[in-house]
Amino acid sequence: MTKPLKTNGTPAKAPPRYRIEVATRYGQEDPHGTALNSQLTALGLPASLDVRVSSLYELVGSMTKHQAQQLSRDLLTDPITQEFRMDDTASSPAFLIGPHWRVEVWLKASVTDPVGESVREAARDLGLPRPDQVRTGKAYRVIGKVRRAQIEKLSNKLLANPVIHRTTVQSL
Repeated sequence: MTKPLKTNGTPAKAPPRYRIEVATRYGQEDPHGTALNSQLTALGLPASLDVRVSSLYELVGSMTKHQAQQLSRDLLTDPITQEFRMDDTASSPAFLIGPHWRVEVWLKASVTDPVGESVREAARDLGLPRPDQVRTGKAYRVIGKVRRAQIEKLSNKLLANPVIHRTTVQSL
């Protein structure tokens, strides 16, 4: 893939890209995780597993880091029950959970992302620059003793649709 060129023939600088993760505060019940936990045994997975769910946002465009943080704080996060981190910097216990499996589920680039489009428009309503693109996804952190094949089964049966989603699975 070649880089776009400026009018003077030099490579154009890539626009800033920020990755935001919004999670339930430490000590609060994670309602999405609780709902998934109740379905694990139906897939033959251990009932001792614990799933925590976070929302993911990727912002691309002419926005400063401070503006991306403001958007995260003022729009993407409920200040009572949630907190956010940018670019995988662990800043609180909500993100420091020890060894676990992490499954990320993102809409494919070819799929329209209505939530992402809403975030783009809302940025302008907040007086911030509108990002060129916003993509959304979910992160599922599975805590407990489980094999990769079981995590992939969980991903394929409950977390993602391979027609519209791309997924990554990591052991952390």
